[in-house]
Amino acid sequence: MRAEYETKRPGEAPNTGDNPEKQKGFDHDGLWKDLIEKYFYQLLERAVPGLFREADTSRKPRFLDKEFRDILNTSDPEIHTSPNFADYVLDVPLKKGSARWILLHLESQGPGGGRLAVRMYDYKSLIYVHYRREPVALAIIIGGHKKEKRYYSHSQYGTKVVYEYNNLVLAELDDEELLKSDNPLDLALYAAKQAARYKEDLQKYRYLRTLASLLAERGLNREEKRDLLLFLERILCLKDAKLKKKYKEYRQQLDKEGKIVYIPFYEQEEADELIRSSMEKGKEEMARNLLAHGVPLDIIARSAGLPPEKIQGLIS
Repeated sequence: MRAEYETKRPGEAPNTGDNPEKQKGFDHDGLWKDLIEKYFYQLLERAVPGLFREADTSRKPRFLDKEFRDILNTSDPEIHTSPNFADYVLDVPLKKGSARWILLHLESQGPGGGRLAVRMYDYKSLIYVHYRREPVALAIIIGGHKKEKRYYSHSQYGTKVVYEYNNLVLAELDDEELLKSDNPLDLALYAAKQAARYKEDLQKYRYLRTLASLLAERGLNREEKRDLLLFLERILCLKDAKLKKKYKEYRQQLDKEGKIVYIPFYEQEEADELIRSSMEKGKEEMARNLLAHGVPLDIIARSAGLPPEKIQGLIS
C-alpha cells in the first residue's frame, strides 16, 4: 500500500527544527491540559468557530481520558509510539442537547516528526471502530516545519481516502493580533509561539516581561492573571540565574502594585510536585489497563512513558 501526504498551504513557520526544550521533571502535557481546560471555548472560537457557535458554553467540556485509553488497546506499535506532547478526546455539549466529540492533538513537530497526518487518521479511525463516533479533529502545531502535512491521503487501485482536519499553527498566527486580543488565551498562544521560535534566555526574558506587563493591565481577576502568568513563566522557561532574578524582582514589583498576585517559588515547586504525582498515577493506570489486554511490555513502556522495571512491578 502507498500513503501520500499532501500540503494544502505551506504556511510560515519559525526557522527552527528543534523540539521545545524539555526541562527535567517538566510536565508539558499537564501544562497544556490545564490551559485547554480553563480556556477551551476560547480555543474553540479561534480554531473551530462552527462548532463553537453550536456549543453550549454554559457547560464544561469533559475530558474522555478512559475512552481515549480504551482505543489504544491495540498491538500496533505505531499507535503506541508516543507523540511530542499529547492527545486528548473531549465531549463538547451542544445547545441542542446532544454532544460532539473533538479529537485534540498537540504537536511540537521536532526532528522525527512529520507523522501528524497519519496519527490524526489513526485516532479518528480507532474512535469510530470503538464508539461509532466521528470526532471533530483539531491539531495544534506548537512549532514545526513549513512543509508539514495538513491532511492524510491514501490511494490504491481506484480507492482513495482523503481525511482533512482543523489545524491551528502557532507560527502562522499574527503577532500583533495576538497581543491586541482581549482573549486571555491569545497571550498564552503568543508565548508558546515565541518559546518555540527562540532558545536564548535574553530573548525569552524580554518577551516574558512584555507579556507580564500586558497581563497586568488586562481586566482579568487575580486567579486568571495568576494562572496565565504561571503558564507564561513555564513555557518561556528561563535558565540564566541573573535573568531569573531580574524577572523575579520585576514580578514582585507588579505584585506590590496590586496588578498580579505573587506566588512564592516554593509554592510553585509544591504545585509542580502535585502535578507530577498526579501524572504518574495516570500513567500507571494506563499501564495496568494495557497489561490487562495483553499488550507487550516494550509497547506499554513507550506508550505510558514508564521504565520497563516500573511496569514489571505493576504485574500482580
